[in-house]
Amino acid sequence: MTPETAPPAAAQGTVASRSLLRERTARKEAETLLEQKSRELYDINQDLRYLNAHMEQSEARYRTLVELIPDAIWIHMDGEIVFMNPAAVRLFGAASPEALLGTRAEDRVPAEFHAQLAEGTYSDLALAQLQPRSALQVLRLDGGTVDVEYFGCRIWFNNADAVMSVAHDVTERRQHEKAVEHQATHDQLTGLPNRALFLDRLAHAIRRAERRKERLAVVFLDLDKFKQVNDTLGHAVGDELLRVVAATLKKSVRDFDTVARLGGDEFVLLLDSPLGDTTPGMIAERIGEHLAKPVLLAGQEHVITGSMGLSLFPEDGYQAENLLRQADIAMYRAKEAGRNGFQFFTQEMQSRLDARMTLEQGLMRALQRDEFVLHYQPQVELASGTVIGLEALLRWQSPELGLVPPMQFIPVAEESNLITAIGSWVLDKVCATLRAWIDAGVPVVPVAINVAATQFAHQDLERMLVDVLDKYSLEPGLIEFELTESLSMADPEESIAMMHRLKAIGITMSIDDFGTGYSNLSYLKRFPVDKLKIDQSFTRGVASDPEDRSIVMAVIRLAHSLGLRAIAEGVETEGQVQLLAKQGCDEIQGYYFSRPLAEDGIVAMLRSGAMLELPLAGKRSRRTVLLVDREARVQAHFRRLLDGTPYELLSARKSEDAYELLASREVGVVISGQGPEGDRAIEFFQRIKRLYPGAVRVLLTSAGSADELADAINLGAVFKFIAAPDDDAHVLEVLASAFSHYER
Repeated sequence: MTPETAPPAAAQGTVASRSLLRERTARKEAETLLEQKSRELYDINQDLRYLNAHMEQSEARYRTLVELIPDAIWIHMDGEIVFMNPAAVRLFGAASPEALLGTRAEDRVPAEFHAQLAEGTYSDLALAQLQPRSALQVLRLDGGTVDVEYFGCRIWFNNADAVMSVAHDVTERRQHEKAVEHQATHDQLTGLPNRALFLDRLAHAIRRAERRKERLAVVFLDLDKFKQVNDTLGHAVGDELLRVVAATLKKSVRDFDTVARLGGDEFVLLLDSPLGDTTPGMIAERIGEHLAKPVLLAGQEHVITGSMGLSLFPEDGYQAENLLRQADIAMYRAKEAGRNGFQFFTQEMQSRLDARMTLEQGLMRALQRDEFVLHYQPQVELASGTVIGLEALLRWQSPELGLVPPMQFIPVAEESNLITAIGSWVLDKVCATLRAWIDAGVPVVPVAINVAATQFAHQDLERMLVDVLDKYSLEPGLIEFELTESLSMADPEESIAMMHRLKAIGITMSIDDFGTGYSNLSYLKRFPVDKLKIDQSFTRGVASDPEDRSIVMAVIRLAHSLGLRAIAEGVETEGQVQLLAKQGCDEIQGYYFSRPLAEDGIVAMLRSGAMLELPLAGKRSRRTVLLVDREARVQAHFRRLLDGTPYELLSARKSEDAYELLASREVGVVISGQGPEGDRAIEFFQRIKRLYPGAVRVLLTSAGSADELADAINLGAVFKFIAAPDDDAHVLEVLASAFSHYER
């Protein structure tokens, strides 16, 4: 700047002041900024110190948490364990972490769980927290295993990638779950699988057998007479027997077979992959043999048997429930066949069961629809020939099946517990009918009613009888109860007490089907009964079977010795009537006098006073000869020979005809060659000798062999021989000698 252009001095001073002011302002701003930055730096340092302290505290808390947490935590890098918390040390059964640090992490897990270990490890902790825990096992140093729930995650540890594993010990919980599961699937008494587990195993076995084209079998076993053990020795002994049977069954089958208990004394077995057609039967026989070995119970040896039913896959079906049900059906068939054996299921059994179910359902409807009717069979006194009683016989008038006889539906009614209701209906119906007959002027006689075992054991029987007698205003003497032997002997003391109570009411009682059940004469003499009823199975053989006749005679004499009357049922022929009368039987019942009649027919009979015409007894005016031979030529020859002689000729070809003639007629001489149809002459004569010892027996030897003659002589079965029926003079001579012997 030239002097000419330089600013004046005052102007120069102003410029300098401004410059100084700017410098001061800048310096002050710089100082202020420096002070601000210093404060910020201080604050940052303070924050850093706080953060470091907080991080140190967090790390301490984290370490404390890891040390105290009950879950096991271990960290491994490159597969080697580098950290373990105390819970992990305890989990693996180590004395200290050093025992496991540096070892391979995968060695702490069984090989079969390696895949689950990998699947349970996630990329970070956040992801691991969202996933379900894996169930696996870890290995302890002592070789044991521990059930755990596990998860793993990748972390940054000591400036390197690592994997943290977390495991929660669930051994105690799993043991409890297994115990609960075992209780739900096993029988508590024997430890065997129960029904649910058995059906599950059977279903799996069926699917496997179907794939492999194999066979299997189901065995349903029910112990015979187990209830007797429980009742006589107590439930504790019964339980011990069930445990013994369970052990026996397990020893009787193969390792891969299943033995289960369904409940009570019912067991079931799965024979998996039998080795052929005979295997199931062989195993069933083995089970029977093992069960039959004596068992020591309450200090005494007992022999236990069982009834078994078998069903087969695929022959009998493809469903587990069906195979079990079919084996059950076959088991009941084995019981019906006599117990202590086995039966294979058949479709015929299924058909019978279906028919039984249909019958049972029909019986329930019959009660609701009043489809039952009563027929009555007269009971006749032999001494007078008069009708002195009736037996009420139940019939079912089914709209679908027609008139169903009791032998078809009574067993079903007893098994289905319908018999008590049916028995109540019968008692009420009989009393109502008697009341109606009395009101109509019919000459009534006592009516006998069969009482079933369940009805007799029912505590309401006594009250029910009193109520129904009061309801119809009947005299108790018009009702008779027929009780079976086995019913009476089921609980003798209670039976005696019940009988006395019934007797006090005023009814009469008889023991029905006597001789067919279990009899204890020491109890029988205490029963307040009025009659013994001879079963028809003995009555039918009284004329032809020596054993049956002996039983009939014994029952009649037993009844009379006890002051009771004897009544024979099932009397169908004149010969039976003659023999029963000779033996002193008091009453008879059967087709010979009358079949069971509907109400109208029996009322007509009672009004008419119908009587039995007793056959004439005693000797005939003519001598009676019975010729028993199958050849028409022989019979024709004797008819010609004896025509016009003092002899009356009777002839028979069949044994039943011959025995009836012997029973109903007084026969002096019996001549036989070949014997009746079905019998050899010697066998026929032996039976005649026992049944009718007074009849003289003559053998036609032309029809017999030398052996027969020797047998006849040795056995004393014949009186005379006739060499040939063609020698008329000789025949007449033998007949005269035989009758002379007979009459002496």
